Amino acid sequence: MKKRRMLLFVLLFLLGISVIGYAVLSETINISGTASASGDFDVEFYQVGEIVESGSQNAEATISSDKNTLTIKVPILEYPGAYAEIPVTVRNNGTISAKLESVEADGLEEASRAVKITYSGEASEEQTVIDSQGTANMSIRVEWDSEVNAPASDVSFTIRLNYIQAN
Repeated sequence: MKKRRMLLFVLLFLLGISVIGYAVLSETINISGTASASGDFDVEFYQVGEIVESGSQNAEATISSDKNTLTIKVPILEYPGAYAEIPVTVRNNGTISAKLESVEADGLEEASRAVKITYSGEASEEQTVIDSQGTANMSIRVEWDSEVNAPASDVSFTIRLNYIQAN
């Protein structure tokens, strides 16, 4: 009988230790909180440089009042291969680095099909990052496509650069 009690006591002791051990090892930790970030996102057309023209006259580029779009007007391209090249500086006035996602050109009319638009420079390359308070340059070329025989005149369109937050 004494052995049974002792055996029962040892078994109860081991069971108690294992219950306590399980409770200690299976404790759940809950962490909660809120994260927030702040900063300004402000990428804009900053400056238009001197327009270079060949077989073109009176081309102009105007930055909108909100500085998010650039309106380009080329009254005439005189012959196939004629062009107007517009240098532009883009500036990141924000506190967050920005990455170029895409360039959009809107407003090219049916009569402008003889025109091809090309972009060059770092500000026109997708995935280009402009750091906070930094600048990047690009050039927009409006050219009479030499493979098209239709005349190219009264070309007018807007350019918008779509930026996203850089990681």
